[in-house]
Amino acid sequence: MHKNIIWNVAFSEVDITPDFQTELIGCYRQDSRSQGVLHRLSAQVLLFENNNDFYCLSAIDSLGLTVSLSAKLRSAIAEKLNTQLSYIMLNFSHTHSAPAPLSPLNGERYFCFLTEQIMKCVETAKQNLCPFKLSWSVTDTQIGENRREGCSEVDRRLGALKLEKINGIPLAVVLRVTAHANVLMNCNNKISGDYFVPAREKLGRYFKCPVMLIQGAAGNIKPAGTDKILGGNLGDLEKITDILLDSAKKLRFDPDEVRKIFMYSSEFDYYSDIPCETEAESIAAKAKKLFGIDGAQWLAECKNLREREVSQQHQKGEVQFFYINEGCICGVADELFCEISIDVMKRTGSPFMFFNGYTNGCTGYLPHAEEWENGGYETLYSYLQYYMFHGHVMPFRKDTAKRLITLVSDEWKKIF
Repeated sequence: MHKNIIWNVAFSEVDITPDFQTELIGCYRQDSRSQGVLHRLSAQVLLFENNNDFYCLSAIDSLGLTVSLSAKLRSAIAEKLNTQLSYIMLNFSHTHSAPAPLSPLNGERYFCFLTEQIMKCVETAKQNLCPFKLSWSVTDTQIGENRREGCSEVDRRLGALKLEKINGIPLAVVLRVTAHANVLMNCNNKISGDYFVPAREKLGRYFKCPVMLIQGAAGNIKPAGTDKILGGNLGDLEKITDILLDSAKKLRFDPDEVRKIFMYSSEFDYYSDIPCETEAESIAAKAKKLFGIDGAQWLAECKNLREREVSQQHQKGEVQFFYINEGCICGVADELFCEISIDVMKRTGSPFMFFNGYTNGCTGYLPHAEEWENGGYETLYSYLQYYMFHGHVMPFRKDTAKRLITLVSDEWKKIF
């Protein structure tokens, strides 16, 4: 960008922990009602401004809102900033100990509270804008392990974007990590941001400024050393955060002036097929046998679709891009398998191209073609439980990941 264009930035953080009981979402619990607070939840905002034009990058301690609720929240932020919806990017930590916003137990109340708090956060950021410099860095970290049988692929990149005032005082560090925030599973019935909360605290002390953690393509990546079904314990939480801290100490930054900042979205078509009666019954029977999933409602929905002569379901999706100098934070609402992000990195030739999931919502798992073929809970049986939230009864078609990789890689090439 031309040198006479001055960009400003501000960081703000707000508490989004409810002071009322909610239902916890993310895994099976014998009693899913929250029983107090283990870690207080936060929403963070990085606001970028030039000539009263705004881009907003937000990180939220939540499993992830539905796409429709996310759009409602983004619209409220966009209206407050008098900017476009595509200039607002929400990143969800995907903690499995978060309030459920669609629950009959204060779900709507929590979403309203969450929205009000984030609006305050945005307003605070608007009042504290200042010119800045930035730098990207990347190193490896060992916080994640592939939880798919026979798979070892992991996106080990710990990506970092450091923002500082012109005089060198640090403003914030954005770290992109890749590992499910589910160390604490059914052993925990208290509200928690999982490893994100203690990690931000330790990293903040090290960097001497606030730290924003953004989740990567972690659909098939669990925290290292934890059980893929049961998770871990508080000791494992400390181990993960210590690994992150040790990794972060290897990062090296070289501050530079702001040369490029912009954010936009591209449309993407998702398709999934409706199973025939025999196939649907077979899927439900295997899900019951392997995972104890009751697929009765799912079977009824499949039958309803067939009776309406619906052979496929189509959804308009959004791929959002945030370019800043030589790096890009890009995301979709799906739970991307890590191989997809790694493929994008290889095709673009840049370690600073971060293709993430859990962006502007949280929908179903999206595997690459090989794992689509292998099936299993993450690629098929989870839909029997969550189809009503995802808006489709079957996984997206096998070629979906390949088409997404092509779109994202082509967009990068247009810019660079």
